[in-house]
Formats: sequence, structure tokens, C-alpha cells
Amino acid sequence: MMAILQTNPLLTVYHALMARDDLQIADYAQAIRDARKLLGEAFHAGKEIRSLLFNHAEFIDLLLQHLWAKNGIPQHQQATLIAVGGYGRRELHPASDIDLLLLLPASPSPEGCERISAFITSLWDIGLDVGHSVRTLDECLELASTDQTVITNLIESRYLSGNEQLFHALRDAIAPTHMWNSRDFFQAKLEEQQKRYVKLGDTSHRVEPNIKEGRGGLRDIQTISWVTHREYGTLSLQELYEKRLVEYDEFETLREGRQFLWRIRFALHELAGRKEDRLLFDYQRNLAHLFGYTDDANNAAVEAFMQRYYRTITALERLSDMLMGIFRERILTLHPPPPEMLGEWYQKRGNLISVNSPDVFVLYPTALLEIFLLLQITPGVTGLTPDTTRLIRHNLHRIDASFRQQARHRQLFIQILRQSKGITFVTRLMNRYGILAAYIPAFANIVGRMQYDLFHMYTVDEHTLLVVRNLRRYSTAIGAQELPLCAKVFKNFRNPELLYLAGLFHDIAKGRNGDHSELGSHDAYSFCREHSLDLHDSSLVSWLVGHHLLMSMTAQRKDISDPAIVQEFAEIVASQSRLDCLFLLTIADIRGTNPKLWNGWKQALLHELYHSTRRVLSNRTLITHEGTLLIEEKRNAVLEQLLQEGFSAAECHALWNKFGADYHLQHSVESVHWHTRHILIEAARKPTLIHIRRTVSGSSNVLFVYSKDQDDLFSRVVSSLEQLNLNVVQARIVSTTDGFDLYTLHILGPDNQLIISDTDQQHIVNTITDNLERETPYRPTHRQPRILRNFDTPTRISFNQQPEKNLTLLEINAGDMPGLLSRLGEAMDGLGIRVHNARINTLGEQAQDIFYVTTREGGMIVNEQHQQQIRQTLEQALQVR
Repeated sequence: MMAILQTNPLLTVYHALMARDDLQIADYAQAIRDARKLLGEAFHAGKEIRSLLFNHAEFIDLLLQHLWAKNGIPQHQQATLIAVGGYGRRELHPASDIDLLLLLPASPSPEGCERISAFITSLWDIGLDVGHSVRTLDECLELASTDQTVITNLIESRYLSGNEQLFHALRDAIAPTHMWNSRDFFQAKLEEQQKRYVKLGDTSHRVEPNIKEGRGGLRDIQTISWVTHREYGTLSLQELYEKRLVEYDEFETLREGRQFLWRIRFALHELAGRKEDRLLFDYQRNLAHLFGYTDDANNAAVEAFMQRYYRTITALERLSDMLMGIFRERILTLHPPPPEMLGEWYQKRGNLISVNSPDVFVLYPTALLEIFLLLQITPGVTGLTPDTTRLIRHNLHRIDASFRQQARHRQLFIQILRQSKGITFVTRLMNRYGILAAYIPAFANIVGRMQYDLFHMYTVDEHTLLVVRNLRRYSTAIGAQELPLCAKVFKNFRNPELLYLAGLFHDIAKGRNGDHSELGSHDAYSFCREHSLDLHDSSLVSWLVGHHLLMSMTAQRKDISDPAIVQEFAEIVASQSRLDCLFLLTIADIRGTNPKLWNGWKQALLHELYHSTRRVLSNRTLITHEGTLLIEEKRNAVLEQLLQEGFSAAECHALWNKFGADYHLQHSVESVHWHTRHILIEAARKPTLIHIRRTVSGSSNVLFVYSKDQDDLFSRVVSSLEQLNLNVVQARIVSTTDGFDLYTLHILGPDNQLIISDTDQQHIVNTITDNLERETPYRPTHRQPRILRNFDTPTRISFNQQPEKNLTLLEINAGDMPGLLSRLGEAMDGLGIRVHNARINTLGEQAQDIFYVTTREGGMIVNEQHQQQIRQTLEQALQVR
């Protein structure tokens, strides 16, 4: 007994419990708490994680065996208590479910049902999270024969107490010779794995990854164990090494990777106080500290910890792919086709490519790149054989400075990017197998690098490859259907490999000191020149990397209806070819950053900026001339429609003169027609006009509110929209010379979707009408989402003057929060600030809003004391409450 106590300190708690008389539910519950406290202390003292999980399972074993005997089920039913699932494997983390099978020889009697129910209830009462099933042997075998989830649980089953003969009968009956032979089982697990990958986005490199279910996670390691058991009769990973399925260093990678993930999962359970397998933002900083990362400046600690996690996952993913490939060859391929020679060094084996001898990469290192080109140009292949991927890993060190300097290798790399197909496929493989990091040393720095924010959903390397995929997608039928303008522009571009290079390098300097765009621009130029691209092409790639954020920032943060803004952008772009490339790269970049960021509104903004800039580049007209022409064109186009509808030119011009010179410049022909028609028809008999429509392009809904000016009109309107859970992306506000305000707001529904239903649109109109007529304004209340609580974004407020327009540009950068716009609106109304235009932009957890404002009297806000008062008031309004 002393030996047991020394090996498992939790048993001291169990024996102390058993020494007590007349045990109550509270005594058992306290013993569980005491045992888990000891378990946590051992974990934080650095004890070996496998032993801790085993010790926890052993403690629960004894407790269950005691309660089972105390309940008296075995004597009445000849039942068996069996541990299954993770508990059956003895992988019992602090908050893991206790998975149990109560196996019976026959259906239970009424008394037996009562005793079983009482037993399960007692487990819940003492604080155990129990997952259980009660089945007869026949029921169990019937389910197991058709359900691979059930057979998997039974593979891991472990006897605890009761009728041991019944347990052995179950184990004998589920042997591969009776059901689920290794071939059928492996095929089912392969399909299950692929479905799991698809469900989680087919990547493990998201910013809040699932350490259990994602690629390279614990479930993949468990799958390897299950398949090994079905084929070789053991769940031990050690068996893989003894059967020579893995080499020793691969076995160590598996073992150490599993231990690392186990430690993370253990810590997650402690931090969450419940079962948790997601590495949520809520826990990442604490986990980083727990694992020894302490530099919190610029989130260095959490990003370093997460990079270690992603690199571990990548290594496990490589091994999982290789082992599943080996199993596929050994278990599924009963009659492999004869190999087909592909030149001197390679062969095709089924649908896979292999090197034809183990020393190919030693004798011919060029094959480390050439084999990926071969994957692209060989019809009917889907990947590399497992032994080839292993050889690549062993020979990565051959891609050194000398290798990178050889002209043949540089030609091969560019040749891969110039292929008409397979670019996404091979670049992902090259990253997974470490080729990209070896061939482009700067790329190694971004492998597994995450950014601790809500804007970037993927690690930098994953995002980079998604951008390359998005660029390549423009040339496909699917891409043409999704983004027809991009497909048209891409089709006319002569060297798409230049775009792929810009995609590869646009974020390559993330994590280095300095401006990543500028540093990446230098890296890209050097790489292009080394790879024999001419000065023009090298400069284009370098320029794209250096300016890859320009078009997005201009479209989303500036008033692109202003010809001066477009002119300024056009002067930087300078040429049509640059504009085309930047347009394509920008959209690919946004779509590869976060799926939630892309919507029809952003597409419309980028399209508008692209077309406006194209006109400027082709016409080279002066700003003033361009603006005057544009206003005249719009007026004439609207007037033509209105005259046909029975309105007079005089009444139209009289109304427009009240709006000021910039009105036609800022609004589309459709909007001017819409405003004018409703105001001329309805304004005389209605104090307030509210209408909603969809833009012609379908990029957003447009709301127009025409009302007598009042001090709190802006806050009343935006708070109504927040009450409806609508997103304002742009607001234009025109004040008329006779005391009215005309609001034109572009809005999107929840999750940035269009509001299509007439009923929903009418509800919006009714809600705003009610709130404008209320005696006291409606103030929406919101709960802060869980994910936003993890970010402390400082509020930054700046003022810039635009004297040519008599406007002050008020820029507010702050953490996103519920009701942000209504808070700002209420504060600005109270300060006597009139909003004339607004650009509302949320990037992850950060709001970047721009307001064009004046004082209530129409003057610019230039006084520094006044600016400081505004800054303090707005900062106070944005404090989380």
C-alpha cells in the first residue's frame, strides 16, 4: 500500500475518506475537491503530465468502485461497470467527463432500474460530470456493429467493477475478426477526420484554435492510436516505433507534442473551471505566463506562446498526414499498381509521386523543389507518398545559402508560380513540409505567428497562403462568378506570378521591428532581382508589398466621392498596371484576413475607387475641372428622370440650392433622385421623412431621414439603428439653408447582411419614427461580447482641419464596444458638434471612425482648449460600462 501511496498522492485523499464513518454526499464531494487541488498543485510544480492524468483516473476508479459496491447493483443484476472514452484511456483532465458504460446481461428489473438511476444520480450529486449509457450486451454489440463512434469508445473500454466475465465477452465480440476489421475501421476514421477538418475550416491556424478537434490536435493523435489498435492490437504509440512505422525522432515528436497539448488542456480546464478545448482569447495571456512567457509589451508573451503552439501543431499535422498515408498504403491498398517512372528520379505510385530511391535528395538536392513542380504538371496525382515526405523532412537542411543561390533552383521556384494550375495546392504543401521556410528564410519568421487581435483570424503564414489562393482563384470559373470585375482585370494581366510573389511577401516582415510593409518591400525587391526578374517587374512587386494597405485604407477611411482624394490616390498609384495589381491584391488580402470582414459594401467602395482612379489616370483632368464636370453630369442625369415624372426644373434646382455645392458630389444619381422625389412630394405634409432602399449594386441598404434640425437628431438616429442591431458603415449629413437635416446612411443587417424583407425594412422605418417622436431619446443597452473583454484598446482622438471645405476631421480610434456609435452621437450632440459626414469602420476589436464635423454654428473646431474638452468628453463616453 505504501508503494501505491508514493506513486499516486491522490490516494491519500481516498484512504482518508474511507477511514471515516457514515459517509455523506458532502464528504465525497469534498474529497473530489481535495484530490483535484492536489492535482493542480502537482501540475504547477511541473510534475509529468501523463502521471497526473493517470493518477486522477486511478482516484476516480477507486471512488466509483466503492460507490458501485455500496449501491449493490452487481448482486442484483450481474452488471458490469466499464470506463470508456478518454476516461477509459486514463486521460482524465480536471474537468473531463467521466464516460461510463453500464453493461447488463439482460434488460434490468424495475428494482435494477432504480438502483442504476440512484447510482448515476449519486455521481452527479458528489460533483462528477458523468456521461453514461446503460445497455445489454446484445444492444451494445448491435450498435457497435453499425456505429464507428460506439466501436471506438469500446476499443478504449476498461473494466472497473462488477461482472468481469461480461466485460471479457464484450471485448471478445468486438475484436476485428468479428466486426470492424482494420480496413473498414480505417476507412470510417479517414472519412470522419476529413469531415472534422471541413467543419473547423480545414485549418488549425485560426486565432482561437480547438486543441482537440483541429488539424494536428489531440483527436488526430487518438485516431492514430485507434487505427494502430485495430491493425496491431495496441493503443500505445510506442508500438508505432516498434513496428517501424515511425522513426525514433518522429515518435518523440508525437510523444512530446501530445504532452504539450495535454498540459495546455489541463491548464485550460483549470482556468475555465469546466471542460474547455478551445484556446480562446480569454485564456491565451494566462497560458502564456503559465508556460514561462512574461513579456507583455505589444502582446509579445501571448504571441510567442501561440507561435510555439502553432509550430507544435504543424509538426504533429505533418506526422499525422504521413502516418495516415502509411496506413492507407498498408491497410487500404490491397493490390497496388506497378510504379510508373517519371524521369530519372521519380515514380508515380497510384495517385502519388515518390522518389525512386532513399538517396535521391542526397544525390540530387534539386529534387526538393522539382518534385513540387512535378506535382503540378503530372495529371492525376494528389500528393506525395509518406516515405517521400519523410525524406523531405530529413533533407531540409540541404536548402541552405548555396542551394538558394543556384540559378536552376531560382528558375524552378519562379516556374512553380508560373504554372496554370496547382499553385494553391503546392504552396500549401511546401509550407507544411517546411520548404517555404527553408527556401525563403524570412518566411520562417511568420510560420505559426499570430497577432493577438480580432482583425487577423489566421496565423501570418496561413493568411499569406490564403491570399495567394484568392489571387489564383480569380482565374477560375468560381472566382469569375464570385468577383467578375477581379476576374476580368486578372485575365488581362500578363504576369500573374508577380501578383503571387506580392502575396507571398506582403506580410513577410510581420513581427520584425519597423514598418512591415517597408521591410517586406525591400525583401521582395531583393528576392525578385535574385530570381532574374527585370527592374520593372521587381519594382512592381516591391511597390505592391510596400503599398498593399493603401487602397483599403483610402476606400474605407476617406471620402472617395471627393475628386481631391481620388486625385491624391491616383498620384501615388501613377499607372494603370499598378492600379490593377493593387486592386486585385487588396481584395485578396481582405478576403484572406477574416471571412467576416468582406461584404458587399467594401466591394462597392473598392470598385468605386478603382473606376474613379482609372478615369483620372486615363483623363489626367484637373481636380476642379473634374469636380465641376461630375456635378453637372449628375444634375443633368437626375433632372432628366424627374422631368419625365412631372417635376419642374425650377423646383428641383430650388431644392438643390438649399443643399450646398458638395451635395451632388457626395451622392449618387440614384440617391439624389430618391431624395428629391420624396422631399418634393411629401415634405409639405410630413414633418419627418424616412425611407429605405437597397443600392443598385446590392452592396448595402440606404436609409434616408429628412427632418427639422434638432440638437440630438444624430444620436437618436444612430441609437435607433443600434437598437435594431444594424451596422452603420457610412453616414452623410447635409444641412439645408432652411433648417433641415438630410441623413443618408448606408447600413447592413446583423453579420453584415443585406436587409431584404419588406417587413424588416418597414420595421426599421417604424422604429426610427417612434424614437424621433419620443419625448426622451431611447438609450440602447448592450452586453459586451465575451471576446471583446480580452482587449484593452486605448482611445486615440485627433483633429485635422480642412479649411477648403470649412470642416474639421475628427478621427476616433477606440476599442469596439456595444453602443459605440450612439455613445459618440450622444456625446457630440451634448458638445454642440454637428456631424456632416462619417465613415464607420470596425477592424476586429478596434473601431476606426472618422467624422467630418463643425460647431453647431457651422465653424471649424480649431481652438485647442475646445479640442481638449471634446477629447475628454468622448473618452469618458467610451469608457466600458
